Amino acid sequence: MENRFKPEKRSKKESLLPYGPVVTISRMYGCPAKRIAAMLTSAINQIVENNKSQEKWTLLGKEILEQSAKELHLKPDLIKEIANTHGQGLIDDILLSFTNKYYPGDIKVKHTIGDIINEYAIRGKVVMVGRGGVALLRDVKKSVHIKITAPLEWRINDVSKRYMITLDEAERRIKEIDLKRDHLRKFFAGKKIDDSVFDIIFNYYTCTEEEIISCTIKLMEKRDMI
Repeated sequence: MENRFKPEKRSKKESLLPYGPVVTISRMYGCPAKRIAAMLTSAINQIVENNKSQEKWTLLGKEILEQSAKELHLKPDLIKEIANTHGQGLIDDILLSFTNKYYPGDIKVKHTIGDIINEYAIRGKVVMVGRGGVALLRDVKKSVHIKITAPLEWRINDVSKRYMITLDEAERRIKEIDLKRDHLRKFFAGKKIDDSVFDIIFNYYTCTEEEIISCTIKLMEKRDMI
C-alpha cells in the first residue's frame, strides 16, 4: 500500500516528452519570488508580443492551490495547510476514511496538486512559483528551474520588519517554512533533492531583480523556449 501511494517514477524516455515550455521558481522563505515571477512573466510576454509568433505566458502560484481546493471541495487555505504537513502519511489517510466528514489526507492533497502542476506543464508557457514544481518537472525538456536564496541573517531581518515580529519569531518561521517546502519537494521527487536540480541559483542579497530576469530570459532563449 505504501508503494501504491508513492509518486510514479518516470522513465528517461517519458521525462523527455515535449512538455512545456515551463519555468519553475523555488525560493527560500523571505525571498520575493512572487514579485520576480510576475516581472519575469511580463518580460516574457513583451518579447512574445514583439515577435508576434507565440501565445502569451501565464503566471501560476496561488491558482494551483485554488484549483486543487475546487477539485477537493475545500478552502485554499486548508489545502495549503494540509499540503505542508509531513508527519501524517498513509495510516492517517486510512483513519480519516472512517470519519463521517470528508477530509482528505496529505497524500491525496499532494497528489491532486501534483496532477494539476503536470496538467499545466503539458499545456506549456507557464511560470510556476513554488508548490514543489521543480521536483515534478525537473526533467521536462523545455524547462528552466531557478531558485531564489539569500543569507539567513538578511531574511530574518526582512521577515521581522515585514511582519512586525521579533527576530527570534522570524527565524523560527523561516526554518519551519523552509523545512515544509523541502518535504513537499521530497514527496514529489520520491527522494531528498538538493540544489543540483536547479539550473540557476540567484542570491537576492547580491543580485538585482533586473539581473535575475535578464539571466533567466537569456537561458530561455538559448533553450529555444521563447
